[in-house]
Amino acid sequence: MVEMSGAIVGYIRLSSQEQANNPQTREQQKTRVIRAGAEKIYEDIQKGRGRKRLSYNQLIQDVKDGKIRKIIITRIDRISRSLITLKELVETLNEYGVTLVVLDQNLDLGTAQGKMWLNMLGTLAEWEVDLLSERVQHGKRYQRSQKWANGSCPFGYKVVAHKYVLDTTPFLCLLRDRPDNYLSLSQVEDLTLLPGRTIAEVSRDFIDIFLQVKGARRALKVGFEKYGIGRTHAKFNGTDGVLYWSPRGFTLWLKNPILDGHTAYLKYKTVRGKRIPLPEEEWQLVKNTHADQRLFRDDEAAAVKTSFQANSCSGRGAFQNNLTGADNYRPFAYQTGLVYCQECNSRCTSKGHKNEYLYYGCRHAGVGCNNRKGVRRKSIEESLIEALVEKSRGLNQAETSSDELPMQSAALVRMEEQLAALEQIPSFNPDIEALKEKLRQQIEAEKNPFLSTDKVLDTSVEELIRTGNNLGIWHLLNNDEKVEIYRKLVHKIYIQDGKVSSIIFNQ
Repeated sequence: MVEMSGAIVGYIRLSSQEQANNPQTREQQKTRVIRAGAEKIYEDIQKGRGRKRLSYNQLIQDVKDGKIRKIIITRIDRISRSLITLKELVETLNEYGVTLVVLDQNLDLGTAQGKMWLNMLGTLAEWEVDLLSERVQHGKRYQRSQKWANGSCPFGYKVVAHKYVLDTTPFLCLLRDRPDNYLSLSQVEDLTLLPGRTIAEVSRDFIDIFLQVKGARRALKVGFEKYGIGRTHAKFNGTDGVLYWSPRGFTLWLKNPILDGHTAYLKYKTVRGKRIPLPEEEWQLVKNTHADQRLFRDDEAAAVKTSFQANSCSGRGAFQNNLTGADNYRPFAYQTGLVYCQECNSRCTSKGHKNEYLYYGCRHAGVGCNNRKGVRRKSIEESLIEALVEKSRGLNQAETSSDELPMQSAALVRMEEQLAALEQIPSFNPDIEALKEKLRQQIEAEKNPFLSTDKVLDTSVEELIRTGNNLGIWHLLNNDEKVEIYRKLVHKIYIQDGKVSSIIFNQ
């Protein structure tokens, strides 16, 4: 301990309730600490467990700056009601050679009795921490057993009776949604009659924007421009009601299972006092806790996950600069991270200057690897399509030669039965004809997953390849479809001596 010179000060505190009901308490405390020798008074009007006390924090800073040598208080609970905070305070005072005098308890930490009290304080503080931890863990276990909502919830939701529900609070309105008679609506008390958007509707709109543009940064750019949102220093999407995401925050929001009707527990672990997020596969996930309150529609959570996986491999350079174009991804964006060197098994890098002349080559070519020739991205795609058609025809040929009939989905069987029943109706009816045409389209979509992005996500790799038995199917895919489909089908593409040597498909 290093003795330091400084002032003798007093610290007094009273709660706002004490100030209202018993204002003389302040003067009593002040008089007592001055009589005990205090030359300066630090004063707070706040609860004793709070850490955001201005005068208390200034007191600690002055201790660290060497301006104080003794602190006088009337009772121990005037400086802190928390054993943990009190122990931290005493350790700080001891480190900087500052004495704490407690008038009512007749304690002076500079004496033997005071030091004994300090040791007891440390033991009690640890005991309080253990008790608090046990209470918290017991409460959380009970919460999980009841499948209750967590204390906090993502933007777009609120917790009602321990359940997640969509937040239908009116939030904002766009000028373009303003009706012609908007002036006459200025006195309307029922906000639901106004053409505004609720928090849930704004949240849903940001999901739609992401599914359209495929990237978090791109979605925020479009969404912020749409709603006129600028940069803010407020707490993002917090209790202050400010709508704002960082790209990282928006990504985590979209990945939150609450948006898909599920509740996740045990998402973090504490290591040396720090809260560390766990991988998603280690979460305790309870499905369909609020299935009727989802922000996601069917299969959209899987589509979002697929987009993030593709983007993590492709990087930001995979996107078009123009946000209004037909495609979000650049040509051949799906190839990023899939092309490998056959000789050294390292991931190949994209080289070249002009878009049409870009090619992949081994990153170690000439420096430990003899595979010096690169392969143009267009040639890689042509080889991939040829391999897919060949594999598709092989699967279909094996199916044809088999005695077993190919499996049909329950949905396909049901729709074909419905269509057959409608075909038996003899008379012409426009409504029935429209229904039959709709069923034919649904049957075709069920048989050909390439007609629907949602169907692609639900279809197995083998079924997708089996369906693509002609070159036209693959050549007609746009850039966005190639990213979704090819990255689902292909595990690795190997190149050797200026050509594709082998392709490994996912199972």
